[in-house]
Amino acid sequence: MDAQKKHAAFRYLRYLRPYRWLLAAVIVAGIAKFSLPLIPNKIAQIIINQVVQNDAGLAQEDRLGLLWKLAAGMVGVALLELVAIYIRGVGTVTISASMAFDLRQDLWKHLQRLSLNFHNSRPTGSLISRLMTDIGQAQQMISGGIINVAIDVGAGGIALAALLYTSWQLTLLVLMVLPIYGWMYARLNPRIRQVSHDVQEQQSVISGSAVERLAGIAVVQSFAQEPAETRQFTAQVDELRDLSVQRGKLNNILASASEFMIAISTATVFVAGGYFAVGDTMDAGAIVFFLLTMAQLYRPIRRFSEINIVYQQSMAAIERVFTLFDEVPEVQERPGVADRTPGMGGLSFENVQFSYNASTQVLKGLNFDVAPGERVAIVGESGAGKSTLVTLIPRLYDIQAGSIRIDGIDVRDYPLRRLRRSIGIVLQDPILFSGTIRENLRYGRKRASDADILDAARAANAHQFITALPEGYETIIGERGMSLSGGQRQRLSLARTLLQNPRILILDEATSSLDSESENLITEALQRVMAGRTSLIIAHRLSTVIGADRILVLRDGRLVESGPHSELLAQGGYYRYLFEQQFGPLEQLMKQARDIL
Repeated sequence: MDAQKKHAAFRYLRYLRPYRWLLAAVIVAGIAKFSLPLIPNKIAQIIINQVVQNDAGLAQEDRLGLLWKLAAGMVGVALLELVAIYIRGVGTVTISASMAFDLRQDLWKHLQRLSLNFHNSRPTGSLISRLMTDIGQAQQMISGGIINVAIDVGAGGIALAALLYTSWQLTLLVLMVLPIYGWMYARLNPRIRQVSHDVQEQQSVISGSAVERLAGIAVVQSFAQEPAETRQFTAQVDELRDLSVQRGKLNNILASASEFMIAISTATVFVAGGYFAVGDTMDAGAIVFFLLTMAQLYRPIRRFSEINIVYQQSMAAIERVFTLFDEVPEVQERPGVADRTPGMGGLSFENVQFSYNASTQVLKGLNFDVAPGERVAIVGESGAGKSTLVTLIPRLYDIQAGSIRIDGIDVRDYPLRRLRRSIGIVLQDPILFSGTIRENLRYGRKRASDADILDAARAANAHQFITALPEGYETIIGERGMSLSGGQRQRLSLARTLLQNPRILILDEATSSLDSESENLITEALQRVMAGRTSLIIAHRLSTVIGADRILVLRDGRLVESGPHSELLAQGGYYRYLFEQQFGPLEQLMKQARDIL
């Protein structure tokens, strides 16, 4: 095992620490379960020698009495095995399920701490595959790996001691297969490990691709690309099939070889035991005991190939899981940050520079201030950096240079949770979750009262359509709220944000994709929501920003103009150019207005 795999294994085994005493009990129970059959084996030897052959010259009545006692002993052993089987089975499930729970919980917390840049660059399906499938596979490391190996070593050691006590000569014949099996294992195992890793990777690829395509099924169907998507999926699962078959072949070669060597060794023991019996150096009962116990010793060898494939699959999964744990969040809370919350909501950008990667700078030395309660619109062509700008305020990304301050304090000097709870964001494509409307509205404020929910819904012009639904606020809206119209989803998103009661409100194209009626309802609600709050409004449609206190005009990541709508038009600069691109020359519009009047 290379250093990386070994490190991942040790990290995984740390999750076993809280259950170490239960693990010990499981191993003891397992060893007992597989060692207790040695007692019936010994009983069989006694029955053959003293009951059947009567080597001790017992009377018939004594022989029958001994037979009943031995039979009762076998029943008692069976009862002990029953208890051992129960303890081992329940304990194994408890340990593996508990470790999976702990690991999933930690990985889920870690994934939520990772920055947007990470999530935007990774297929969601691949992350889900690691969270569910890989951790599920990692469970087998305990139940099908460590526990079984420990039990096999313990029970095998006891069986080996019994064999040595019975006949050390025959025991040497039994052990002669081990060096040959070890050589084959050393040759095949690296290939099994690599193929197991490839299988896990291909499963992740398929999961990521399937989730992405199913999420965009409307696009697939509208472009009539079902045949092409089917061909791609078929090629992916075909590769997975080939890898799985290849892994199965390698493991069956190892398993078949072990069975062949065990058969050869068993035949050798039969022949040698026969010689010993003919020469009166072993009695028949001892030979039977030896053969039965030899099966106990070979049992771990027989299932070693099964344990090995479980181990290799688990190690591949564990390595992939801890690779995610090694991802460091780009946005982190500063150590010892003061426990403070933004109050008034004043905002300032000071020489802010930002880029998603080293090759392209998105924002280039931005400088501007926003007074508490001011409504500021941000306009510019696509790619100017508008949406990027507002994601920096709640630290969804961190800037490379300059500073962003709220109430005169750098956003990096606020606790992340308090900072983000003071900022409300309404997106162009609102994200809702499967569940009821009430649950979605409470998402940002779990303990909101029903009265607060109703007030927020009324302020967002959502109460009327909610109460018209069959179940009202208890209506289940499905994944992403797709059972609702765009305007309804937007109003729910606005109500959810309002219920959070943020000091700073960010509206990112909040009305651009709506019909006129929905836009009017949203616009009316926004006027109420923005009252008294610092508001940043991003819009391509300039008609939605005319009433802003001030308009910031971005071009190629730079602030090129700033001022009220009328002043910017009068300046005849870039804002007027954008305005006329949407509405036509200003003189023509004024002439049309005069004609109408």
